[in-house]
Amino acid sequence: MPSLDRLSREYENKGLQVLLINMKEESSAVAAFMEKHDYSARVLLDLQGVVAKKYDVFGIPVSYLIDKKGKVVFRLSGLVDWGSKEIRSLINNLIDEQS
Repeated sequence: MPSLDRLSREYENKGLQVLLINMKEESSAVAAFMEKHDYSARVLLDLQGVVAKKYDVFGIPVSYLIDKKGKVVFRLSGLVDWGSKEIRSLINNLIDEQS
């Protein structure tokens, strides 16, 4: 999560929005966790599994890069180093394409 939060902070002015989806905890537990770690990304609650079902989430963590039109352009399963050169290049290319 730290690398994803850094990504969110670094790219917020470049049009990238990071949305986290929590499928288990209540909002108070999520808020406490985010505050404790000083994470700034927005968290959506999916306690009924509606979003998980729509995006075929069967295991976590899973990450999606979605373009401005709402099209899923990448699906990444497992832990991701959001600070890696490969991931940053992928995101930069997507942002450039969307501009």
